[in-house]
Amino acid sequence: MARQVHNKGVLAFAALLLSLIAFPLFGLSGEGFTDLLGIAGFVVMFIVMAAYFFFCQFRLSHGNTDALRKDWPIMLALNVVPLALAILTVIDEKSPENLLGGLSVLMAGLGGAFAGAVVASRAARKRQGPQ
Repeated sequence: MARQVHNKGVLAFAALLLSLIAFPLFGLSGEGFTDLLGIAGFVVMFIVMAAYFFFCQFRLSHGNTDALRKDWPIMLALNVVPLALAILTVIDEKSPENLLGGLSVLMAGLGGAFAGAVVASRAARKRQGPQ
């Protein structure tokens, strides 16, 4: 079974678009969940964001047996907005509560993308079979 060859530039651009889509999506809904449920809403949005980044990275790395080592540009592009948000939060915010919000967005993005690459890599190896 032949592995499909994907252009890394196209995948990185798609990852960047997915990152840009996530910012307003989770920013607006996260604000509502946090206002409605308090800290429980924050935890729910953390889990939903990690799942979003997991699914995006899994689909972007699908079929790559070496996704962890070779798809790092895609993972970085997928996490451009969370990384920028965390950097701006560290620079701008003075209160620890707001700092925690920016860093948790980064943790959800990086953790979800890393887990998605791991699962995609393992699934591709399993699909290949023993060699």
